[in-house]
Amino acid sequence: MVEAQDDKKLMSTPNPRRFSSSGEAVKELQEGFNDWSSILTKHSIEATLAIIAANWAVHGNKEIILNNVWSKWSLTVAIGFLGLNLLASGWITLLLNQRLRYADDDHNRWEDDFQKAGKKNKSTPWPYTNFIQRLGSVTRFLKVTFPIIAAILFIVSLFIK
Repeated sequence: MVEAQDDKKLMSTPNPRRFSSSGEAVKELQEGFNDWSSILTKHSIEATLAIIAANWAVHGNKEIILNNVWSKWSLTVAIGFLGLNLLASGWITLLLNQRLRYADDDHNRWEDDFQKAGKKNKSTPWPYTNFIQRLGSVTRFLKVTFPIIAAILFIVSLFIK
């Protein structure tokens, strides 16, 4: 009986410090960022494909779609997004591969870069580059906005011919 009360007390006591170090907190943030970025990629593509399918299901055929400017733009934005997403994914993959080769070509240089990045007083993109970081940000922005724009255009196409 006493053990059960102690267990309840332990479970209800909030932990004032979830992390044993600031590095542990950063690691959790990075894992969360990676998880949500993966979810965003998956869902943005699924949503875009659903919007394309919805346009065809609702409007029925090519002639109706081509005569409805809103449906036509919805499909243009959706298909354009899929193409841009593929292009950006390929580009980021190429850039990351270049960074891997850079690291593998000269381990001492890579270690020096690591040490220099650690001594800076400001945030650094290392082991990435500023360009990789910016391209990733732009790609995430597109993954949110393009499917939303395509969906809005589709919804408008239902009411305005």
